[in-house]
Amino acid sequence: MFRSAFSTRPALIAAILCATALLAPMTPADAAKATTGAASPPPAAAGQPHPAAPVPPPPLNCAKPGAPQCMDDGATFAAPDKMTGCQSEVKDYVDRTMAYLKCLNDENIGAGRDLTRNVERFNCRLSGRKGCP
Repeated sequence: MFRSAFSTRPALIAAILCATALLAPMTPADAAKATTGAASPPPAAAGQPHPAAPVPPPPLNCAKPGAPQCMDDGATFAAPDKMTGCQSEVKDYVDRTMAYLKCLNDENIGAGRDLTRNVERFNCRLSGRKGCP
C-alpha cells in the first residue's frame, strides 16, 4: 500500500514543479535545487518549533475599469470642446487601467508565492520531516 503511494511521488513533485515554473520561471540552478531538495530549509532541531509560514496578504479585488462612453458618441468628434473633454476621460481611463493591470500583476505574484509556499509545505510533510508548517 505504501509502495504504490510513494511510487507516484516523483511524478507528483514533477507536476507541482511544472505548475510552479509557469508562475515563476526558475534558473537551471533553482530547478536543480528544487528537484534534489537542496533548497529546502533544514528540519527543525528537536525541541525547536519550525518558523511560522508568512501570512498572505488579503486579496486585492481588482476592478476592471470601463471604457469612457464618450468614445462611442458620434457627437464627441464633431465638437472640439466635447473632443477635449473625452480626451481627458480617456487619459483617466488609461490611468485607471494601468492601476488595474498593476493590481492583477500583484495578485498573480501573490498567488505564485502562495502556491510555492503550499507546495513546499506539502513536500515537507510528504518527506516525513518533523516540524513542517
